[in-house]
Amino acid sequence: MSTQTNLDLQRVANQIDVVLTQIFRSYVSKGCPTKLGGLRFLDLESSKTFAFEKTAVSENGLGNVLLFSAPYANIDQDKDPTKAKITDQKVVQEDAIAKAKVEIINILSKGPHNDAIETLNIRASNDRNKSDRFFIDVGYYVPTSELLSDEAIIAYAKEHNISTSREVIIRILEEKVKPMAEEIMDFLTKNLHVKH
Repeated sequence: MSTQTNLDLQRVANQIDVVLTQIFRSYVSKGCPTKLGGLRFLDLESSKTFAFEKTAVSENGLGNVLLFSAPYANIDQDKDPTKAKITDQKVVQEDAIAKAKVEIINILSKGPHNDAIETLNIRASNDRNKSDRFFIDVGYYVPTSELLSDEAIIAYAKEHNISTSREVIIRILEEKVKPMAEEIMDFLTKNLHVKH
């Protein structure tokens, strides 16, 4: 069993966010950042805004959760919530979100690292005339306590002749988390945009 001494998962989350800025830069070079700030960018192909949200500590306290937000509007609604009566508008919106969730789960199940999905939240757009638009926040679990166990850090330091554990942690996160985040974001930008 691997051991981990004094691993601060919030500090690891902050370091993962630094690693994500490397990926963000490549998207911004192809598109442009948005005025909303953070690691949000406008994907030119879909003309939609995607984001790397702040990395969180997992509920089990053993890892971190990579959080992505993305638009979704490929829903075939039976009713338009903007035309519903005040009394049933919430019911219609909840029904549309339930339908969207089924569709989104189906899409994500075909994507990379689908076995690591830990959270999925769906929210309707607040914009008028966009009642069929949704935003998803999806979180992927990263077993950072395992990746950054004492044994893993020592072995990596010896193999690469690195003297500081901080540098080892940064390099392990770049090697393990960066490719995962790149694959997920690439999948989201290609599979969640509006289809006309």
